[in-house]
Amino acid sequence: MKTGISLFRSKVARRIFISFLFCAMLPVAVFSILSFTQVSAQLREQSMTRLQNTAKTYGHTIFENFLSLETDLDLFASTLALSSKENPDTYSERLRSRFKIVSCITDPEKIIGFIGDIKTLPNALIESAISGSSSKTAIYFETNDRHDTRVFLVKTVTGVDGNPGRLVGEVKMVNLWGVGHKNTLPPMTEACILDHTRNVLFGSFDPPEQLLHRISFESDSLETRSLEYASDGENFFVGYWPLFLKSNFEGPNLIIVLRYLQDDVFEPLSHFKILFPLTALLAFWVVLLLSITSIRRSMVPLEKLKEGAVRLARRDFDSRVLLTSGDEFQTLAETFNKSAGDLGRQFHAMEAMSEIDRSIHASLSTKTIINTAMKRMYSFFSCDTISLGLIDERKRDTIHMFSFSSPGDEKLTEEFLTITPEDGYRLSEPIDHFIFEANIQSPSFLPKEVVNAAKNFLSLPLYQNKNLLGVICLGHSETYSFTEDDLSHAKRLSHQVSAALSNANLVEELELLNWGPLEALARTVDAKSKWTAGHSERVAGLAVRIARVMGFDQKSIDCLHRAGYLHDIGKIGVPLIILDKPGKLTEEEYNQVKQHPVIGAKIIEPIEAYTDAIPMILQHHERFDGKGYPHGISGEKLSLGARILAVADVYDALISSRPYRQGWVEENVIQLIVDESGKQFDPKVVDALMSAVSWSVEGIVGESGRS
Repeated sequence: MKTGISLFRSKVARRIFISFLFCAMLPVAVFSILSFTQVSAQLREQSMTRLQNTAKTYGHTIFENFLSLETDLDLFASTLALSSKENPDTYSERLRSRFKIVSCITDPEKIIGFIGDIKTLPNALIESAISGSSSKTAIYFETNDRHDTRVFLVKTVTGVDGNPGRLVGEVKMVNLWGVGHKNTLPPMTEACILDHTRNVLFGSFDPPEQLLHRISFESDSLETRSLEYASDGENFFVGYWPLFLKSNFEGPNLIIVLRYLQDDVFEPLSHFKILFPLTALLAFWVVLLLSITSIRRSMVPLEKLKEGAVRLARRDFDSRVLLTSGDEFQTLAETFNKSAGDLGRQFHAMEAMSEIDRSIHASLSTKTIINTAMKRMYSFFSCDTISLGLIDERKRDTIHMFSFSSPGDEKLTEEFLTITPEDGYRLSEPIDHFIFEANIQSPSFLPKEVVNAAKNFLSLPLYQNKNLLGVICLGHSETYSFTEDDLSHAKRLSHQVSAALSNANLVEELELLNWGPLEALARTVDAKSKWTAGHSERVAGLAVRIARVMGFDQKSIDCLHRAGYLHDIGKIGVPLIILDKPGKLTEEEYNQVKQHPVIGAKIIEPIEAYTDAIPMILQHHERFDGKGYPHGISGEKLSLGARILAVADVYDALISSRPYRQGWVEENVIQLIVDESGKQFDPKVVDALMSAVSWSVEGIVGESGRS
């Protein structure tokens, strides 16, 4: 863009640009205006026609609903007994779902109700039903100011006593107008039903007087039954259609009115209004690009060389000056690129080596070191395959081989291979590298897939205190000549990987040395009573599972794990006769038991590494509602680890047998814990327990037990 601006300092450049701009933008503007006008007219015409047809279809649907309701009354009338009243419970569910009230009127004093409350029947309807004599089914509308119209069907039948009567049914509106959960209208369409006097029988909108007048005035037109009107600052399209009920029923004719917002119709044009400026902007940029292209041939090469020199000074060795002018500028650019490439390779070599060194030594995890080292070396050496194997300390003829052959691979391929004595001897020789051809010798310490994917390999044995630790193999699919620089970098990296793996092994051994005595101590505490054998290990394991569900980091999980092992260490200070007592504890005995969290905290206190675990050990018998022991702490004041241990401790204690009771079934244990959520236990921890043990329980009833 900077180059383009500098070009417009020329008068010729500005003249060419203006010509391009005029030729491109004028046709785009004219075409857009004509398209917008034509599409607007077509949308208006199509919408009016579609709305009119929809009103007609909706009217036919209402008419069919009247016919269907009449059929339901006919079927019901045919099932009426001549001499006895039917039990209302025997009427079909369909009739109940379609009518609010069904009754038979023989005279004003005798109304038999079948469905609904006949007391709500309008007096005018009763009088009209008795006086009516038409053989057609009559439709009666009762309206009010709220447009909450009631619709009744009145049909002449033979009553239950054998005398002529009028069967009256009040229609449920959802079965007539087709709105609600049985909506038959198109989306964003509002409906209104008018009778012959322009009374609103039903409507999802309140039609203004001007609309009612226009519909009444224009309703006789056969060519069009659509119009436009404005109300409350909004413009609407309206379609209407007369519904002639008198062809089948005794009742008034209706007018079906539908409307929707013009803004909804012209919504596509709003997108056009957005796209037009974008199109114009795109055209402008195209014109700008063509203008720059036409005048840049003589000015750009020199500008590019200048920019390349600046980037090189900023240590940007990867960028290149690309010129295809076919003149001296192109020759100069090629020379410049070669020099930049040579400098870049040297600089990137030093930078990559430092980065690999930092990445390897920043981690103490063996797999992380292997993954990092292999992917960095794969990228740095531009090889086709890379493999790293570790010798099994217990079986020296077995190697754990990791392979990697694509930068898109998420995981390394792992395989255990047996090393032949010949290859084992070759790896054990005190050499820093050796090169072999795959088609001449296929080493046993490489997977077949790796051997088949490359032609020659550079192997770098890894040593730890002069003992063979493993081997790194870099493979190339084409014959490759390793330069002195390649060998120097590869050997240095192999030494770095060896040192990092040695450190990782030492840390892992120290970690195992740390956890071993901890587990032994937990088993010693549990071994005091045969009833608690394995309790601390199980509580620690369940607490870790809950913590993982709650998203704890690894450091917090390790701390919780240690606290789980040691949470009952204070029971060392509780007499065995109390722990194994089969009956109920006395108050004095129970008070001794309640001191074991305090005793445990004091035992652990001198161990500085376990300082973070002390609050969990001290509080694991506290309750979320503050009714626990030893200090009655509640809610968020409790250590979150202690809240987790409280749930895990009760879970394992209840599910295990004790001298004073049998172990509970897991379902009852879960029920108790969920029931105590918010009281004894933190609800968040209870939810995490449900996920950890794959339970989902509702309607909980439980009982407490002594842990």
